[in-house]
Amino acid sequence: MKINHIELKNFRNYKDCSVDFAPFINIFIGKNAQGKTNLLEAIYILSLSKSFKTKVIEEFIYFNEDFAKIHGRVNSHEKDIDLEVVLSKYGKKAIINHKEIKKTSDYVGYLNVVLFIPEDLMLIKGSPRLRRKLMDMEISKISPIYMYNLNKYNKLLKERNKYLKMLHEKHRRYDEYLDVLSEQMARLQVDLIKKRIEFVDLLNDISSTMYDYISLHKEKLRIEYKCIYKDLSYEGILEKYQKNYQRDISYSQTVDGLHKDDMLMSLDDKDAVAYASQGQQRSIVLAIKIGLLELIKKEIGEYPILLLDDVLSELDDVRKTKLLNLIQGKVQTFLTSTSIDGVHHQVIDMAKKIMIEDGQVKGESNGRE
Repeated sequence: MKINHIELKNFRNYKDCSVDFAPFINIFIGKNAQGKTNLLEAIYILSLSKSFKTKVIEEFIYFNEDFAKIHGRVNSHEKDIDLEVVLSKYGKKAIINHKEIKKTSDYVGYLNVVLFIPEDLMLIKGSPRLRRKLMDMEISKISPIYMYNLNKYNKLLKERNKYLKMLHEKHRRYDEYLDVLSEQMARLQVDLIKKRIEFVDLLNDISSTMYDYISLHKEKLRIEYKCIYKDLSYEGILEKYQKNYQRDISYSQTVDGLHKDDMLMSLDDKDAVAYASQGQQRSIVLAIKIGLLELIKKEIGEYPILLLDDVLSELDDVRKTKLLNLIQGKVQTFLTSTSIDGVHHQVIDMAKKIMIEDGQVKGESNGRE
C-alpha cells in the first residue's frame, strides 16, 4: 500500500499544496509550527476521515475560507484509488473514486495507516481508555463490521445511561425497556469481545517477537486482554446486566461492559504499568507499533503506511536504529523532524526530504544533500 500524491486546499496553514511521495521513506523537515505535522495529519484524515488531534472541523479550515479539501492518489493491491475528504461547516464528506461514501465503515480500509506520536509513550502507564482506543481503532481498520457494531454499541450505551439516569431521578426500580437495551448490548458484545481477544492474541504473538529483538533478548513481553466478564456467552453477559440493574440505576450509568475492559502488558510476568522503566516503556510501544504493521500485513496482504510524528527525537540511538532496520525496504513511511543531523542510517540517507516552511513546500531532495 502506497500513497503516491497528495493535494491540500485550504487545509490548516496550507492554502494550496501538491506533493509527490517516494515509495518508501519521506521526511518532512522544518522548524516548529511550519506545517510538518499538518501534512502528516492530512494523510491520517485521508485514511480514517478523522484526525488524531481534534474533532473541531473549523480548526482544519484555512482562515476566512469556507472549506478544506484533502485529495490523495493511493495504490493498494496494484489498483489506483482516488480518495478525498472535504471538510466544511456543514460537516465532512468522504469520497472514493469521485463517489461520496455515506458510512465511515465503508470508507475506512482503502488507505491503512499506523500512527506513532510522542503521546503514544503514555500507552503503558496511561488510562485504560488509551489502550481501548488503540484496540478499537486498529481492529476497525481491518474489520468494517467491527466498526459498525462498535458504533452501534456506543449509541446503545449512551441511550442506556440516559435511561438509567431517568429511572434514578424518578425513583423507579425497573422497566422493560432496560431489558431491551441490555439484550441488544449483550448480543453485540459477544462478537466485539471475541474480535478483541483474537486481535490481542495475534498482537501478542507478533509484538513479543519484536520486543525480543528491540530489547536484545533481555526480557519477555506479554500482552493479554482483560475482560470484565467471566462468561462470554450472550446469556452470561445478559445475566450480569440483570443482576446489577439496581446498582446501575443507583449510579446512573452502565458499570459493566467492554467499555471497561483493558489490554494488559507484562515483562517477565511483572505488570509493565507498575514496573517498566521509561526505556522499557519505549521499547514496548515501539514493539506494538511495529507489531501492528505486521498484523495488518497478515490480515490484508500488504503493509499499511507508517506515520511518525517527531518520534525519532524521543528514541535513543539503539531504538532508533532498531526501528529503521525493521521498516527498511518494506513500509512506506512519513516522518517529521526539525533536523536529521546526527541520524546516521541508510534509510535516512536514501529518503526523500521535503522542506516545509509556513505551509509551503520549499524544496525536495532525494538522498542526503
